[in-house]
Amino acid sequence: MTSLKTVLLGSAAGLLAAGAAQAADLPVKKAAAAVQYVEVCPVYGSGFYKLPGTDICIRHFGYVKFNGGFQNEREAWEPDGPGVIEPIVESGASNTTGWQWSIRPGWDFRSPTEFGTLRAVVQMRVDQRNGVFEDDSPVTTGSMRTANLIHRGYIEWAGFLIGRAGTQFVYWDQDDVITAVGGDPKETTMQVTYVFTGPAGIKATIGLEDAATWDGGIADATRSPPFVGDGVNDGGPQRLYDIVASLSTEQSWGSAKIAGLVHFGHTNSDFNGNGAADHSDEHVGWAVLGGVTFLLPMLGPKDQLLLQAQYCDGVNAACGVNGGAANDPSAFERRGQFLDGLQRLHDVDAYAHNNGARGWDFSSTKTWSVEGQLRHYWTPMLRSNLMASYVNIDVPRVGARLVGVGDANSWDVAANLIWGQNRRTAEIGVEVVYKQLNQSVSRATRDEANRLGVDTDPSGWAVVGFIQRSW
Repeated sequence: MTSLKTVLLGSAAGLLAAGAAQAADLPVKKAAAAVQYVEVCPVYGSGFYKLPGTDICIRHFGYVKFNGGFQNEREAWEPDGPGVIEPIVESGASNTTGWQWSIRPGWDFRSPTEFGTLRAVVQMRVDQRNGVFEDDSPVTTGSMRTANLIHRGYIEWAGFLIGRAGTQFVYWDQDDVITAVGGDPKETTMQVTYVFTGPAGIKATIGLEDAATWDGGIADATRSPPFVGDGVNDGGPQRLYDIVASLSTEQSWGSAKIAGLVHFGHTNSDFNGNGAADHSDEHVGWAVLGGVTFLLPMLGPKDQLLLQAQYCDGVNAACGVNGGAANDPSAFERRGQFLDGLQRLHDVDAYAHNNGARGWDFSSTKTWSVEGQLRHYWTPMLRSNLMASYVNIDVPRVGARLVGVGDANSWDVAANLIWGQNRRTAEIGVEVVYKQLNQSVSRATRDEANRLGVDTDPSGWAVVGFIQRSW
């Protein structure tokens, strides 16, 4: 028995040794390479991840949006002097429907430095629109495409913001407004701004911004007879930048902001009608803004009420008038839909005129406006907004004498219903808006309007729908 055990154990040992020797002769399989996972950057918020091999964190953002709309009227006339009215959209020749699509892809790059976070933001824009979304007559222009492909492009570092970004003057962002109520803050502008972030949610800014953003033009009031016509925007080369300052706060009850703007208008005009640019001067306008937002948790977790007011002296656009961030005073949509009636296309910032021995003077147009928005969530996925605005335009006497159009006021109301959650689903909504324009005109202008069947106090409504996907 002992001999048998010895034989069996010896055989097993031999087999194991042989197997080990053969295994040593086989090629060794290398271990799988370590997987390189994407590293997130929670210090900058959600959505940021680190570019491999660098300390740069990046976030992709943007949206694709499609609008479709219907407007009840598309005829429009403009004053071209007292008793002279010209059609700008032929009667019955324009569609009352239209569409618009917008694409806004963007990238936000951030990295730490010894002077704080270094940030660079780039956002492109591609738009196309026609019909009621066209800013000129679709009879003559067809579909409009965006000329400026850079919506934002700026660098933030050590408290400075340099490049193209949203103007620091605006408070109400109108993210839930499909058309435009009181003006459009979506405009961006070239700027050099210093941003101070203080304790308890306080932020202050001061800087220089491109004057063209808020420029409404300066009318030539020196010709004999006085004339505006197509020369209403007698703007010369820009020599000074606008000065913009703001102070804002974010608190548990909501937010608030006050802002001021000093605007420099520029003339380089043939004021004597001799074919030469014989007068160059600066016109200084200014505007102030105040806004507050109250959170309303007693109505709903994300409900809020926003109120805003502006006063503008010689810079109408800051009050949402005459292209106020690309919105006409008698327009529904931020790119300028027309109503059926006499349109105010000559509300310039100021009128330049000769006061003899006292030299050249400017008469400024003065404007004030108020806006409000109430947002309510019916369910986490369904919300609605009720918006309203009122604009008052005080035209200097020389302006009324030139074009036969005097003081005016415009008001609008809008309501919408939106389903969806930003960046989690597509958002789908529909909005109804009504606008009324009341204006004083000269007797000659009113008589001519009556003869042509043109309404001097036009009103109208529109219905607009949209679908948007954000990321």
